[in-house]
Amino acid sequence: MRTSHMIYIGAALTSLMCGTLIANAIWPLPQPMSAPQTAVSVAGPHNLAPAPSERPRIDVVFVLDTTGSMGGLIDGAKQTIWSIANRLASGEPRPEIRVGLVAYRDLGDEYVTRSFPLTSDLDTVHGQLSGLVAAGGGDGPEHVNQGLSDAIHGMSWDRGDRVLRLIFLVGDAPPHDDYADNITSESIAREAKAAGITINTIRCGEWAETATAWQKIAQLAGGKMTTIAQDGGVQALATPFDDELAELNRSLAATSLGWGSATDKSRAYRKAKARASLSGESAAAAASYSAKAGRLHDEDLVTALEEGRIALDRVDNAALPEVMQAMTLDQQNAYVDDLKNQRALLNERILETSRRRDAYFEDNKAAGGFDGEVVDMLRQQADEIGVAY
Repeated sequence: MRTSHMIYIGAALTSLMCGTLIANAIWPLPQPMSAPQTAVSVAGPHNLAPAPSERPRIDVVFVLDTTGSMGGLIDGAKQTIWSIANRLASGEPRPEIRVGLVAYRDLGDEYVTRSFPLTSDLDTVHGQLSGLVAAGGGDGPEHVNQGLSDAIHGMSWDRGDRVLRLIFLVGDAPPHDDYADNITSESIAREAKAAGITINTIRCGEWAETATAWQKIAQLAGGKMTTIAQDGGVQALATPFDDELAELNRSLAATSLGWGSATDKSRAYRKAKARASLSGESAAAAASYSAKAGRLHDEDLVTALEEGRIALDRVDNAALPEVMQAMTLDQQNAYVDDLKNQRALLNERILETSRRRDAYFEDNKAAGGFDGEVVDMLRQQADEIGVAY
């Protein structure tokens, strides 16, 4: 058995005899050493097609200005992405959510755009946001149009029925409509409309020229425009249920079971560790989102099995967690069933506590913040796919 393969399992196991949790902590297992990719008898975690779904779907791409003046908003987005995702997943009937990101600056900056694909793995999105920093800019208009173009043409938008395709453009400076690349804010907004993609615009600060541009883009692309404070207006709201949900979130992270190549397993370990380190509102919202979505991250074996992306008897033995490699297939199935049972119990508790937290949140939330404006716009637009918030 190769010890270089990283093991990531939850120390908590559910007793089938008594149906109770006997632990809720993550074992601090070592990071794996560098190793060649392990062959799997099917494609790895990122290449497997999910089973067809009849649930409504919402694809959301945030196109974010990441120049120096946007530091407050970016920091706020890092804090609230789990809250936004949780509230997106709260619709009825419950939609499937995918989120993508496009960061943009301007010509002459470190980068013009940086894109992150649409994914249902919000642990990945949280990590991507955490890696963004505000820098550059300072010279007026930015390359907004390239950011929008990358979002419209570079994302794998779902083209099925009952799909809501949304872009949230967030920034404080107007677009460069004077560049020689023939991409103008008017042309790109019309392209979005023709592709069935709605653009909502969120202006940060009070620059009048930005308001004019943002209003026109939203109008042409069938969306809404709003204005928030320059720093994003993000206000963390503590609730009486956060501590309990944070503890449940740590227990949920402990059920992560990394599989695939050594790189996949290492990525699973890092995601579970980052998830377990969340606190306060972020931890509460992360637990709530995962329970509503019914999944953890893409490299989690239990998630892959429950979504029908893989069958246990088709996974090469070396791609399994080391703890399962010496087991018979029956023992492997029993082991996974134990984790499924534990996760089901945790999700039941999370959903019940989340219902009370969501009610408290609706009664006490502050208006005008980045996260609140995103959800308020979505509420108005989700009717077209039959989802109510």
